[in-house]
Amino acid sequence: MKKLISRRFKAILCVLVVVLAGMSVPAQAGIVKTDIVMIVDESGSMSNIHSNLGNSIGLFASILQAGGLDAQFALIGYGFAGDSIRLLTDFVDATTFAGFTNDLYSIGSNEPAYDATAYALDALASESAGLTYRDDAVKNLILFADEASNSDTEYDAASLDALLQQSSALFNVVLGGDFTDLLTLAANNGGHGFDLEELNTSDTNALTAFVTNFAEVKLQETLDYCVANPNDPACSGGSDPVPAPFGLGLMILALAVMRIRK
Repeated sequence: MKKLISRRFKAILCVLVVVLAGMSVPAQAGIVKTDIVMIVDESGSMSNIHSNLGNSIGLFASILQAGGLDAQFALIGYGFAGDSIRLLTDFVDATTFAGFTNDLYSIGSNEPAYDATAYALDALASESAGLTYRDDAVKNLILFADEASNSDTEYDAASLDALLQQSSALFNVVLGGDFTDLLTLAANNGGHGFDLEELNTSDTNALTAFVTNFAEVKLQETLDYCVANPNDPACSGGSDPVPAPFGLGLMILALAVMRIRK
């Protein structure tokens, strides 16, 4: 009988050790931070797109969040005649971002997309956006344009490609035409090209379908980046232990003692 109790006592102790050890096992955080800059053409034909961008950013953000991304958004306009490249807002949440889309103009003509993208990365000599990127966030740049890049003064496709890769920035384009250089830049930097006309719609269902697909692709690109770059600070995740409540340990110990006494 004593041997049976001894075996039970040892078994319970083993279980208790495992449970208590599990109270401090590190757990990955599972959340990937990403800083998303939307670089938007302010030429005359973009008015409806500006409105739809503001109206759909909530859906876009909710899909990213549901997929495990902690996203914040900044907005840059380019092509406006009064100031060809300008920062409308530093990084904010989706709701605040939506309000700033109302400040986009649609009266520009020159569209220096290469320079505007470099501006978003604080690499334009003439002026700087000064965006407050988080050190542990994946950089995501999204360009919306209905013309090929023109009137650039500092960057071309090749030099921008080098800058994007140096900055480890993902690059997507939503284009109103088959602009080969911009599409190639996206393909070279972890991104895709999308049809701007699918955003230029008054059909709510069509807009929802486009934004949902776009967000799902953007989510997957960001996760794929972390698979390929696990040592990036944005992708390493958290390693702090997640302790079980101390009371749970005491309860397990009490049950063990009661079992031994029986």
